[in-house]
Parts: sequence; structure tokens; C-alpha cells
Amino acid sequence: MRFSVIIPIYNVENYLHKCIESVVNQTLKDYELFLIDDCSSDNSLKIAEEYENNEAVTLIRKEKNSGLSDTRNYGLRKANGDYILFLDSDDYIEFDALEKIDRLISSNKYPDIIYFDYFMHVDTTVSKKRSNHCAVTMFTGTAFLKEELSKRKYNPAACFGVYRRDLIMKKNLFFKLGILHEDELWAPQIALTAEKVYISDYAYYHYIRHSGSITMKSNQKKNGIDIMKICKDLDKVSKKVTDNELKNIMDNHIAMLYMKALTIGKLFETDSSNIVDRTYPLKRAYFLKDKIKAVIFATNFKLYYFLNTIGEK
Repeated sequence: MRFSVIIPIYNVENYLHKCIESVVNQTLKDYELFLIDDCSSDNSLKIAEEYENNEAVTLIRKEKNSGLSDTRNYGLRKANGDYILFLDSDDYIEFDALEKIDRLISSNKYPDIIYFDYFMHVDTTVSKKRSNHCAVTMFTGTAFLKEELSKRKYNPAACFGVYRRDLIMKKNLFFKLGILHEDELWAPQIALTAEKVYISDYAYYHYIRHSGSITMKSNQKKNGIDIMKICKDLDKVSKKVTDNELKNIMDNHIAMLYMKALTIGKLFETDSSNIVDRTYPLKRAYFLKDKIKAVIFATNFKLYYFLNTIGEK
């Protein structure tokens, strides 16, 4: 079997039909689809049950809500396909996506990972976006990370790639439980283990940006704190990197991510500022622009937040 498509489900009744339909109506039928309900409290499970008799569909009802990471991991452990495709339950894919991805896999001699472009939907506006900033070509995993992280715009979203299942299983690359932004930790780890990473400009994934998504909800503090935890885990990954240039670039990425945590979580506020290490980014920043940011960060959290927010507008 070529593909295992994993859809974690939690309270997405307004989007789920379109998401599932985009898979079960694929032109290529060489796939299995896992619908994994994480104890939804709306009609999501009832919608998923409508597809239970489809021979390609496996519906899993979890007994306890445990979050996106654990739900994806459920699917990974059940999967049989050569390649894994993650699909968020409020998004959807093109009707011929699997057929075209299958051709890319074969024509590029079965890479470990293929990264794709995607379509972003914001209200009524749809635009094609690059998921990375590398040329359309084949890389080693380390060469890809070096190239991508050096551009300082790394997009770690797991949904914008397909991954060899045997690579995930052999390296035990499951998602860390209990955190938001889990892709920030998972994506660099799987890229580092890959021998062949192909970059494609084909877009099949429709990302629906809306206020209900987990990382856009109101618990800003948890978002920020979880990113800081991820930085500490990425430190451990970086220490194992033997390529000195890549290690420096990874450390710079970790520094940027740590500073991003302050902004996302508004951790400069009085009740949170004591959990932030002022010198953490300064010890890791590698590029001059980020060293300057790290100095401001270490000196004044609110000033850094203000300047960074202004810079994003």
C-alpha cells in the first residue's frame, strides 16, 4: 500500500465532511485512511461514522482526550502504507493529490521526505504559498536543514510533506505528548535522519486558517511556554549534530524560536517574566541580525516585544 492518510479529529463538525470527502474521492485508490476521534463533544464523531463502512477507512474512537500529538501517534502505530500523509480535520486536499504525489515518489526514486507548496485560505482569499524556501531539487536531510534554516523562515508544519513510514518507525520519531506546536520539534528531527529530501513546487494541501485552530486560541501563555520547552528539547538535538555549520545555524534557529515564544505568549508580563531566561537566545544566536535581537531581548522584554510586533506589521 502506498499511502496512509492520518486525520486527527476534534470538534470540527463544520469542516469534517469536506476533509474526509477530499480523501475518499481520490483518483488513486492505493491508500488507507485513519479517522481518529479525540473525544469530540460536537457531531464530529457522528460525521466520521458515516464513512465507517468504506473499506479504506479505519475509525478509531479514543477513550480519553489526549491532544493532537497522541492522536497522530495512534495513526502512525496502525499505519501500513509506504508513506504517511497528515491531514488536519479542518483542511482538505486536491482530488488527484495522491496520484500526483505517487508519480513524484516514483520519478524521484522514493525519497524519504517530499515537501510541497500549499494553498492558504483566509476568509474568502486563497493564495499559493511555499512551505520552504529551497530550490526544487533533491537534498540530503542535513543539506536541506542547513539551506532552509539559514534563510531564517523555517516552516515546520508536518502536513506539508509526505514521509516514509519505515523511517519514522526505525528512528522512533513520534510526536511529543502534551505540548502545542509539536511540529517545531518533530520536523527538524525527521529531516536530520533523512538521506533524501525532495522539494516540490506542487501544491495540493488546502490550509484553512481560522480562529478555532488550536494554536490560535486564547491560551497564549501555554503557547509560549510550550515553545520554550521545545527549545530545550531542540538543544539536545543540536548537541548531537556533527556538522559545525549546521549546528551553529540550528542554534540560531532555537534562539529565534525562544524569542518568538515571548511574543506569542506575551511572557514579558509580570506573572510570566520570571520563567524566561534573558540570556538564552544570546548564547545561541549566530547571525548578526539575530544577535542584535538577542541583545535587545536580554535587555528589555517589552522593548523587544514592541519592536518585533512593529516589524511584523
